[in-house]
Amino acid sequence: MEIPYLEYFGFSEKPFGMSPDPAFYYESTEHKKAVDYLTFFLSQREGFALIYGDVGSGKTTVSRIFINSLPRESYNTALILNPVTDDTEFMKELLREFYVQDIPDTNKELYDTLRLFLLEEFRNGKENVLVIDEAQLLSYELLEFIRLLSNIETDKQKILHTIFFAQPEFLEKLKAQNMRHLAQRITVTYGIEPLTLNEVKSYINYRLYKAGSKGPLEFQDRAVRLIHIASKGFPRLINYICDRCLLVLYAQSMHTVDGHIVSKVLLEESISLGSVKKQQDIQGLRSPYIVPAVVILIIVILGAIGYYLASTGAFNHFFVKKPLLVQKETTVAQTGLPVKAEAPVRTETSVKAEVPVKAAASVRTETSVKAEVPVKAAAPAKNEKAPALPAKTAEPKTTPEKPKAESMAQRTEPLSRKAVVIKDAANVRAVPGLEAPRIGMIFRGATLKVVGEQSDKHKTKWYKIILYENREGWISESVVTVK
Repeated sequence: MEIPYLEYFGFSEKPFGMSPDPAFYYESTEHKKAVDYLTFFLSQREGFALIYGDVGSGKTTVSRIFINSLPRESYNTALILNPVTDDTEFMKELLREFYVQDIPDTNKELYDTLRLFLLEEFRNGKENVLVIDEAQLLSYELLEFIRLLSNIETDKQKILHTIFFAQPEFLEKLKAQNMRHLAQRITVTYGIEPLTLNEVKSYINYRLYKAGSKGPLEFQDRAVRLIHIASKGFPRLINYICDRCLLVLYAQSMHTVDGHIVSKVLLEESISLGSVKKQQDIQGLRSPYIVPAVVILIIVILGAIGYYLASTGAFNHFFVKKPLLVQKETTVAQTGLPVKAEAPVRTETSVKAEVPVKAAASVRTETSVKAEVPVKAAAPAKNEKAPALPAKTAEPKTTPEKPKAESMAQRTEPLSRKAVVIKDAANVRAVPGLEAPRIGMIFRGATLKVVGEQSDKHKTKWYKIILYENREGWISESVVTVK
C-alpha cells in the first residue's frame, strides 16, 4: 500500500517503520555497549549471555546487527524468533537455521544429528552461535533442555554459544529454584537503557536522512522533548509517534513538527506523558458508570444527614430557634421593656419544674399575658415594617455573615493570580483529578490566568485556568507555581 506522505516529503521509503530494519540502525551508546558485550562474550568462548530491555528498546535490531557483523567463514548462526515450542520442534528449528538438509523425526535422532553437526563444525574451525529472541516466553522445561545442549563441549571450551534477548521478566524467571543451574552459567549480562533526549533528536534526524529527506522537514526542540517524555526514549514508540506526526503534517500541508502537532497526536492516540502502561491503567479506571454512582452516593449521604438533623431536633436548634431568640431580643428592645424581660424566654425549659405553682397564679399570669399582648402589638401596628428594619441592622453582627465575606475574598483572589508551568509538559484536565479526560497540553514556561481552585478526592489542589480561545481547564499544583 502506498504511503501518502512519501512523495510530499521526498522520501524514498518510510522513515519510521515499526519493523526492525538494520538499514535504519542508529548506533546509540546503549546499543553499541550491548554489541561490545556480545563481542567480548564470543571472544571468551563462554556458554550463555543475556541482553535484556523493555518493550521496544531495540533488542531485536541489536540481535540482527550482531549476527550480521559475524563473518560467515568463522561462525554458524541460528536465530530463533518464536521460542514457544517443545524440545522436538526446537531442535528441528535449530537444525534448519544451521542449514542441515536431512532432519530426522525422533528426539534421539535429532539430538545425535545436532551433536555431530556441532562437533564437525568445531573441528573445521567454526563457532556455533544460537540467538533466541523473546526468551522470556521460553518454558522452564525448554530452558532446562537448552542448558543440557550446552553440555555438548570439548575438554576445554563450549562449542555452542547461546545468547538470550529478553524482556526484564526473564530475570525473574531465572530466580526460580529450578533455574539456578542455568542462571549460574550466564556469564555476560547487559540491560539496554532508553535513549536520552539528545539521542532522540539525533535518532529522528538520522532516520529522516536515511529515508531520503532533502526538504525543509523539521522537528522543533519542544516537539522532540515532548516525544522523549511520551516515549520514555524507547525507539519503537518514537517511531510510532513520529509517523503519526508526519501524517498530521501531510494533512495540514505543513513541514514543521512543533509541540502542538505532537500534543494533538498524543491526545488522539491516547498516549500518556508518564508512560503507556500508566495511561492504560488510567483508561481502565474510566467508566460511564463512575460519575452517576458518585452523584447517587452524594445524594444518599445528604439525605441521611438531613434525616438525622430532622429526627433529633438538631435542625430546629440550628435553623429555627436561634433566629426566634434574636427576633424576641429585637422586639424587647423596640418596646422599651427592661432587659430582665429575657427571663420569660428562659422559662420555656423550666415550666415543667414549676408545675406545683397554684392554679390561681397560673390563671392570673395567663390573663396578664393576654392583657400585655395588645400592648406589645400596639407599637408594631403603627408601623408594620418596623420589626424588619432592626433585623437588617442586626444581621451584620451575627456570625453567618463572616463566611460570606471570606468566600467572596476566596473567589476574587485567584482572579489576579498567574500559574507558570514548571514541567517540560503538563496535562490539562476537563475537571479536577488524574482520572479526568485530558483536553490539552501546555509546556514549560507558559503563563496562564488562574480563575479558581479546587481539591480532588485525594486532597490534591487543582487550579482552574484559561487556555487558548478562552477555553477553561484544570491543572495540578504539582506542575505549576502560582504567583
